[in-house]
Amino acid sequence: MQGFNYHSENRYSLASPGVYVYMACACVVCWIAGYIGSIGYPVYGEVTAAPLWNALCLVLRDKPVAYLAGFALMGLGAFLVHRANYALMLVREKTLLPLLFYALLTSSNPDFLPLRSTSIAVFCLILALYQLFVAYHDPEATDRAYNAALIIGVGSLLWVHILWFLPLFWWGMYVFRTLSGRTFAATLLGVATVYWFVLGWCVWQRDFTAFTVPFASLFRVRLLAVSGAEWADWLELLFMAGLALVAASNIIAREYEDVLRTRQFLYFLIAMAVWSFGLFFLYEQSSEEFLEMACVPISILVAHFFTVRRGKYVYWAFHLSVALFVVLFMIRIWNSL
Repeated sequence: MQGFNYHSENRYSLASPGVYVYMACACVVCWIAGYIGSIGYPVYGEVTAAPLWNALCLVLRDKPVAYLAGFALMGLGAFLVHRANYALMLVREKTLLPLLFYALLTSSNPDFLPLRSTSIAVFCLILALYQLFVAYHDPEATDRAYNAALIIGVGSLLWVHILWFLPLFWWGMYVFRTLSGRTFAATLLGVATVYWFVLGWCVWQRDFTAFTVPFASLFRVRLLAVSGAEWADWLELLFMAGLALVAASNIIAREYEDVLRTRQFLYFLIAMAVWSFGLFFLYEQSSEEFLEMACVPISILVAHFFTVRRGKYVYWAFHLSVALFVVLFMIRIWNSL
């Protein structure tokens, strides 16, 4: 009987080269289809965007360069998610699913192609998240707190709304028993360091738009218009949220299968996904950016679910999920032509 169960588990295991190649090919197909349809091209800035991002948009005038840069940034972001998962042991088993799910979620959404300001800012969020997790149960980790806030401050030069993740990080520091007067002050100093240099640049150039333009949009709340989106857009969003909900429910229901440290990390990722979705509905002008940020925790949570849960139904649910993301991507491209 034990041998039968072992054989059954291996039969429905998703940790295989075939599955990895299959998901990677799905991502590449999405990028090729996006390139052919010129989805998201040309890349342009906006009046309310950060000046640094608008300057980068002027460089990305060539279509192949824009798509190659976007594909490379997607790959680097997926690699950082994989390294963070591996170093912090968020998923108990060795697997590439966090990497591949992040690549799939960001590749199968036309709103992210070829690249946005968050394509770079997401690196800052992942690195800051790593600094937060490494400082676990260390109220004297002022260097980690400073580094996390400094990295978020750097990311805000491209996408200022990343600063809204600071309150979430303060809550995480409290849960991880890292929050103290010194670590809290270190986070404020980390952001202040970045904008001290920005202030110096503005004074030198006698141009304060690097302050006035991004921070004006930071506090401009505009609820997401529900009626303007296509049915495929909402279906993909609901499916993505549904997968995250199933993964979160599994973690909560089977919380004692992981050690306390891992449970708290996973709970923070659940809170981070909820926080991102909440901001997604509050900031219509940056809704796609917040959704891309949500791909970081959701990719790890969903990978955790499909790694720890095995069986025939989970196995086929995985393959149907990957296929549905690709199909919805193709439908959205067709509707945009």
